[in-house]
Amino acid sequence: MCAALGHLAEERGKDSAGLAFATSETQELTRRPVTNRRDVTAGGWRIIKGPGRFREVWKRDYIGALNEAPAVLGHTRWMTQGAAKLTNSSPLQVGQLIGTHNGDVDALPLRKTFGLPRATGDTDTEVLFQALDQAGGVILPTLDVLETVVGRAALAWTDRRWPQLVMLARTAVSPLSVAVDTNGNLYWASNPGWFRKAAKTADVTLTEILMVPEGTMIMVDYSTGTPVMVDDRSFTATARAKDDRLAQVVAYRGFSIEDQMADEAVCSHRTLREPQLSRSVAPTLWLSPSGK
Repeated sequence: MCAALGHLAEERGKDSAGLAFATSETQELTRRPVTNRRDVTAGGWRIIKGPGRFREVWKRDYIGALNEAPAVLGHTRWMTQGAAKLTNSSPLQVGQLIGTHNGDVDALPLRKTFGLPRATGDTDTEVLFQALDQAGGVILPTLDVLETVVGRAALAWTDRRWPQLVMLARTAVSPLSVAVDTNGNLYWASNPGWFRKAAKTADVTLTEILMVPEGTMIMVDYSTGTPVMVDDRSFTATARAKDDRLAQVVAYRGFSIEDQMADEAVCSHRTLREPQLSRSVAPTLWLSPSGK
């Protein structure tokens, strides 16, 4: 099911792809990031990524690791900020976090507001996870960061200070959906239609598909072997005017009309007005008849 979702997710990104598998270890990560490695184990998670499509990164040899992993983060990337290189490819390790991001946010305000250090790569994703890492794994500071975000973001991450938890969050516009199957497995993806296609491929029976409302953070505990949503919190999501204009292209790419309507029903973000540029008045140059 996870591999099928990865192939379907190429619809939203063909510049790089990756997977992170949880293992039985729960140690903290070193502060040195491992963003420039194709296959590395860090903090109890194995991170595999590379440039190109998911199908170019994926190997059938990973099926064993998938079957044993209690949690997996997958990602495909479209270059909105930063070139297609390993340091910009997700899943990213940033501080104690390993995570993925679909969307595009204003990075500079986050750097200024939270006094963030220089990033390793060039993406807004890394800056956003720097701010979440600096929040220290505490709920209210994490919500403060999410409420500060301006732009599109659907996020999935783990924090080694909260072992065996996966965090899911949606700010503005970028869709996030979840599904549950008859065995109690929980899946998340950008497009709910992918669940139906992947379920047929993997011979899985789904019991529920839901769109996550904007301004929502969900905590999923996978410590018992069956994922359980243990908490959810709300915050105010903020979009830019251009995000609303691009929603049809960047948010609802590949959506059915029914799925788009279901998502629009749970959208409640506020939109910042675009700055009004004053009309500039060109200075008048007076010349004498002689041109002097």
